[in-house]
Amino acid sequence: MGKLNLFLVVVLVVVLGSGALLFFEKDAFGFGNEKEKGLTVEDIIELSIDTDVITTNLASNHFAVVQFNILLDSKEAKIELEKRKPEVRAAVISILAGFTKNQLTGREGIANLEEELFSKLDVILESGQLERVLVTEFKVQ
Repeated sequence: MGKLNLFLVVVLVVVLGSGALLFFEKDAFGFGNEKEKGLTVEDIIELSIDTDVITTNLASNHFAVVQFNILLDSKEAKIELEKRKPEVRAAVISILAGFTKNQLTGREGIANLEEELFSKLDVILESGQLERVLVTEFKVQ
């Protein structure tokens, strides 16, 4: 009788554990929001914009050469941001003007630049939302 009780306890723990995992981590079993699973390469190409290469002065006596890839959540948002490219360029220049060469050094510097541009463009964009901003070219001299 003791082995049967032990077996039932083990089965109960496994069933409850699986149920808890399913409840809290839906993606662990392949369930959940499709958007959270990621976009295909084709979707990323269709919903992203590359900025021109932008060269501008920094707050120190240096300059930066940058380019960004901006991923949006819809075709409407992409069309709007393409029409607002001068505003995007101005946002990049104004953000970089506040950075020094030392502030842009390393992963943390690039991450801060991406975050600041994301925040600034998020305010500009009226239709749709930004998904991410990536630095695709980066030189500081």
